[in-house]
Amino acid sequence: MEPVRSTRNPRVAEAARLHRVKERRQLGLTLIEGPNLLAEARAGGAEIVRVFGIGPSGDDPAWVEVTQEVLDRLAGTENPRGPVAVIRIPPTTPVDRDHLSIDVGDPGNAGTLIRTAAAFSLDVVFRTGSVDPWAPKVLRAAAGAHFRTSIGDARPDVGTIATVARGGVAADRLGEVLDPARRWSILVGSEPRGLAPEEVEAADVAVTIPMPGEIESLNAAVAGSIVAYEFARWRNSAGPSVESR
Repeated sequence: MEPVRSTRNPRVAEAARLHRVKERRQLGLTLIEGPNLLAEARAGGAEIVRVFGIGPSGDDPAWVEVTQEVLDRLAGTENPRGPVAVIRIPPTTPVDRDHLSIDVGDPGNAGTLIRTAAAFSLDVVFRTGSVDPWAPKVLRAAAGAHFRTSIGDARPDVGTIATVARGGVAADRLGEVLDPARRWSILVGSEPRGLAPEEVEAADVAVTIPMPGEIESLNAAVAGSIVAYEFARWRNSAGPSVESR
């Protein structure tokens, strides 16, 4: 068959609209780009709806051969090599494990935090107002971590750890104040403002990363990653929570 050459092709136009959050939420679909991310999605059991790529597909029934112009229209990078795939966003359910609770607006920070969560066996919750976790830019930044952890809703029966710039317990001393029988949520605030005062006040524990250098605060993804590491180090030594056994 001839490759699809028109960017106005209905399948191409529908896929291109998935760069908009409204379309992703209405259709329950999103875009991933590149062979590595596609392989991670398949390995993680994601539903692959359609794959747009250059050249023949072999025996892939979802494959749509397209020209470079069409691929450029679909991709979110400057010089895409493809493929670009449409996948179904998994249904959102309450998370089961300790988790990062994220309120960030930058896709790169969001992707980094999802990757951090997957690395340290944490789930992920995105709070209202945060960037869409299934945005193509977030998926690229997370480098496949979406398919190695759970992204879902918070549960009410968890302890909360507020990440703050100053005034909290040192991150490497979390084990002195945390109850290993509980499931915990690590709150990471927005880039310009951090956590709201009422969130900090309501938290069970506040944690701070000691910084001997002359820097006021860390990037949200860096701070969240350091706290996640220290938390995971404690959890690995303390054992799983009662709820997750």
